Amino acid sequence: MTDLQESAPKIRLKLTRVGVKNLCTQLRIRGKNGSIELFPSVEIYVDLPSSRRGVHLSRDPESLHDVIEEGTRNKVYRIEDFCETVARSLLKKHEYATRAEVSLESRYVIPRQAPGQMFCVKEPYDLLATAVAVRDGEDVTATRAIGARVLGFTACPCTQELLKTWTRDRLRRLGYEERKIEEVLENSVCATHTQRTTGSILVTCPHGSEMDIEDLAGLLEEAMSGQTYTILKRPAEATVVERAHRRTMFTEDVVREALLALVKKYPTLPDDVAVFVQMFSNESVHRHDIIAERTTTLGEIRQEIIPATH
Repeated sequence: MTDLQESAPKIRLKLTRVGVKNLCTQLRIRGKNGSIELFPSVEIYVDLPSSRRGVHLSRDPESLHDVIEEGTRNKVYRIEDFCETVARSLLKKHEYATRAEVSLESRYVIPRQAPGQMFCVKEPYDLLATAVAVRDGEDVTATRAIGARVLGFTACPCTQELLKTWTRDRLRRLGYEERKIEEVLENSVCATHTQRTTGSILVTCPHGSEMDIEDLAGLLEEAMSGQTYTILKRPAEATVVERAHRRTMFTEDVVREALLALVKKYPTLPDDVAVFVQMFSNESVHRHDIIAERTTTLGEIRQEIIPATH
């Protein structure tokens, strides 16, 4: 039978990525409290030279299957190592390819305790990982990245400042002294609008260095005005709302807070480590949404922060 994939295409142009997505598998990974069973969704791609009409797509899930089944069924992985192993396997099976890319996404749970509540709830997060393997002759090099996606919320500083101004004017008209007005404002929470915010982070992971998914998720959450919880009793809910209104943030502020927290968390990582942080605010009083992001390196962040803090 003629192998059509290996025949010459009618239009001889190379393709950057050809592959499969929504591959579901089972994977054991390391968590802070032991191994965790995941059922991630995986995407697998290779490049295609202009001399070939198609990719042998069956080799993509086969590579994934081989990595899991060949004596590694009970192995506990770091997700970036798993992605790299599959990417290298792809280059062995696709001898015509020079680049292989694997990405992974899975729901992950972390025990969390809301302020003022005595019990913990396993809250869901998304963990992310990618690996790219590149072949140059006989040599293969790989880069990996890990990340997280979390849900929190922000409280708008602009509207709150306007409402504070209105409150000052009203209290002045009622005859309150300036000292009393500031005392009232300091000891009360002024209203503003809030919006759910989805934060995403992806950081390249050098070989020999380790980053923890839970730490990355935590610094994203803490960068926001407040956190969301599955279960909130009324006193805890009031505490969460009050804290957020005392820490009002623009979407842009949250990106900067996360970047600063990242360089503080990993002071020994090399300057060339690439970083992507994005915040997406699902607006409440507006009909549009807000997005802010930064693609950079740890070195660039460090250089920018030093002058700003002196």
